Amino acid sequence: MIRITVISLLLATPLAAGPAAPLDSAPRPDSLSALIERPSQERITAGELAGLLLKAELGVVAVWLDELAQASRKAQRRGPIGAYLADLRVTVRQVPGVMRALVARPDLPPAARSHALSVAIDVLHAGGTPADFRELIGLVGAAGELPKRGTGEAQSSLERYVLRAASLRTFSVPDLQRLYQEAPASLTRAILDGVAGGSDSSFSAATLTRLLGLVPASDAAILNRLHLTLQKGGPDPSPTVANRVAAYLDDSRPFARHEAAACLAKIGGRDHVRPLIDRLEDRDQIVRAAAQAALHELTGMALPIVPQRWRMWLADQLDWWDTNGQSQLDQLAIVSRTEQLAILREICTKRLFHDEIAAGVAELLQDGDSATQCLALSALGTLRSPGALDLVSSFRGHSDPAVQAAAETALRSYQQALSCRGGHSGVPAR
Repeated sequence: MIRITVISLLLATPLAAGPAAPLDSAPRPDSLSALIERPSQERITAGELAGLLLKAELGVVAVWLDELAQASRKAQRRGPIGAYLADLRVTVRQVPGVMRALVARPDLPPAARSHALSVAIDVLHAGGTPADFRELIGLVGAAGELPKRGTGEAQSSLERYVLRAASLRTFSVPDLQRLYQEAPASLTRAILDGVAGGSDSSFSAATLTRLLGLVPASDAAILNRLHLTLQKGGPDPSPTVANRVAAYLDDSRPFARHEAAACLAKIGGRDHVRPLIDRLEDRDQIVRAAAQAALHELTGMALPIVPQRWRMWLADQLDWWDTNGQSQLDQLAIVSRTEQLAILREICTKRLFHDEIAAGVAELLQDGDSATQCLALSALGTLRSPGALDLVSSFRGHSDPAVQAAAETALRSYQQALSCRGGHSGVPAR
């Protein structure tokens, strides 16, 4: 059997053998349970313990590790028994090192290598510290590539733990990078899924972006996991992430171009509008559709998938800002109500500069009378600039009922726009 083969190899190596036991010593335990139920007077070596672990089914190893931890906690103050169990737990921590030397042997059959890896993974799983994670990096690197067939349940066991380990915020970006680079190709999907599944979406996005280019063949998969991460919401990643992703709009693979456009729909900015318009001429329909969706998301415009229409719109927006955009914003606070209304009607169509426009309109909220504040809130509801959301929300408690109603109407506009995009509005409930 595979496990017997592994045990034979393990016990034949000097690393695993350890010092010879005296002739009059107590019998060595012949099972894992015996180590806890009938503690031996002789200290078991890491190699001998590894042999016992390899005899057990994979599920049994995890159960035994848990039983050892519980027994050790209960026996902490019970003199020699507590000391013995504590020492046994130290020996357990040495088992992955033994396994690392074992799985690196070129004469070890693939199924035996996978089984030994799974046992070591269970031990590392029980530890759950950054040091264990770094040991995992060395372990999977020593094992080399594993075949997709003939490895039994070991491969799925490896994938489960690697996924869980990669999802924990405990581990640093450099550690995750090393794991991704050193792991066999059969485990990279689990690593990406783990990083994408982490609870800190900003950290996940930054880490996935750092992984781009390390293994170019997997870049499209990384962009896909980044897209999934961004869909979970949370704080926006830095502009560096968007710029790094935008480079993949020119990738040779349609799926990579599609995922890059999908990511930019969530994190893109004004600088990414032009390259997205260029993708409207992509030879693949799925890329064209993703680029169109991203443009709608970033600009709020519902133009058809006609590159020339989008280019004319972009040119108009840029020309307006260069010629009189800032001057119109500067006039808002000093012109009459009628003129204010005319200016707001025009500038609220210049969605490419919604952040700058919202900042100018926000000044009316601070210094204007109630009627001016209602006008400004209506304009902000039309612009729906994320940066102005908190300010608009703060006017729900205004003393004037008309201003309160204008704030509520503007917030509903935010909610409707974001619900259409499948995102969370971030607008607090009443």
